[in-house]
Amino acid sequence: MKTRNLTLLFINLLIFNNITSFSQSFWPQFRGPEGAGKSLESKPLPAELSTSKNLLWKNAVSEGVSSLCIWGDRIFLTGRKGDSLETIGMDRVSGKILWSHAVVPEKLERVHPVGHVAAPTPTTNGKQVFSYFGSYGLLCYDFDGNLMWEKKIPQQGNMYGTAVSPIIYEDKLIFSRDANENSFVELIDPKTGTTIWKIDRPGFRGNWSTPMVAKVDGIDELIIYGIWWMKAYNLKDGSELWSFPGLTDEPIITPVYGDGLIFLTSYNMKTNPEVIGLPTWDSLIRLYDANRDSLLEFEEIKSNKSILSRYDDDGEGDHPLPGFFRWLDADRNGKITPKEWGKIVAWVDGFPHENALIALSPSTTSGVDPIVAWRYTLGVPECPSPLHHNGQIWMLADGGLVTCLVAKTGKLTYSAKLEAGGAYYASPVYGDGKIFTASARGVVTIFDAGKEFMVLSKTDFKERIMATPAIADGKIYIRTGGGVYAFGN
Repeated sequence: MKTRNLTLLFINLLIFNNITSFSQSFWPQFRGPEGAGKSLESKPLPAELSTSKNLLWKNAVSEGVSSLCIWGDRIFLTGRKGDSLETIGMDRVSGKILWSHAVVPEKLERVHPVGHVAAPTPTTNGKQVFSYFGSYGLLCYDFDGNLMWEKKIPQQGNMYGTAVSPIIYEDKLIFSRDANENSFVELIDPKTGTTIWKIDRPGFRGNWSTPMVAKVDGIDELIIYGIWWMKAYNLKDGSELWSFPGLTDEPIITPVYGDGLIFLTSYNMKTNPEVIGLPTWDSLIRLYDANRDSLLEFEEIKSNKSILSRYDDDGEGDHPLPGFFRWLDADRNGKITPKEWGKIVAWVDGFPHENALIALSPSTTSGVDPIVAWRYTLGVPECPSPLHHNGQIWMLADGGLVTCLVAKTGKLTYSAKLEAGGAYYASPVYGDGKIFTASARGVVTIFDAGKEFMVLSKTDFKERIMATPAIADGKIYIRTGGGVYAFGN
């Protein structure tokens, strides 16, 4: 009897510890708690991802590029199956799909070839899960997959397709939608879907930057990175607090707050030193002017792959000359002249926005704009968000270029290059003294989060990776083009 009681006690303790572990394990939105890209847990994480050593499970899911959202023993993500758009609930321990519910939009939105109609990451408050599709609208499910409410939102056009994710802050749902028309930000009661306040954002077209909230001197500032401008709103009532101009016209990254500063990057293909810039007219003539008339005909330049390229991104997002031919050929005579070529030179030279990692000291007084603490103009990424931890700020750019700076001053700690090139869309994440990165080619690199650059491991999944990794309960979760992987010690 005594042995039996001890056994039952031991089992109960295991169950209790497991439940406690689940209740403390969460990665509730894009880039985890507060959107900061950091795990708040102290559990050790693997320094290497090995399918033979520490792979816990792998499961196929429908195609998509949304990152994972985790709470307790559940994982949530989205995907596309045919014309249907799915919200998926998985068991975190086994990887089993528990439920999948689909909606069928009247029409799937147009997206960039690199993008996807299932790009926004779901968010959860531990009771409900909220997913968003630009083709359909906002959906709310309970943890068992029952639809609680939905908001159908008409498509208003977005140059590359929707990517902004909804987020939860304290007990409110925040939803930002910039589009070609009718841009707005909305604070929602998550229980009912009722609007608490809604603010129009005139003048803002589509962006791809998920908003974040920074508590500055006791005020919750909702920060939205739109085209050309970043704006902060008082979360209490939606009133505008401050704005900051001169930023990129294609905002993708999510800002991060730390050491009293807001960190953001603004990417400019004209002034970014890692970008391969426009060729000269003379070089184009030497390469493509087959009939030697010092002009360029469409048939002559059909083989051109790019006249403006991002550094080491495998040609993704390149700008082939044939795509500009009709625009450049102003007189429609079928030939581009040196004067007409000057049109694209003026266009590129006309990019006025910054190319820098910028540290802003935010204001809490309405109408008082933030002060620039410092700027750093090298190694600026286009898609991956910056990562702040322990007084340091990291950037990860195409080609695997890593830049680490002192957060308060912008002083360079180090600049290094991962042995994993190509384009980078996934943001770096931190946990257990390690930084986890994933290239679009499918290579996950783990390096030490100290002040000296040291790679711990490199794993080639041989699958495309667009989604930012997620961390929970001492596990690292990777979504590839083929499915979801879970790794743990």
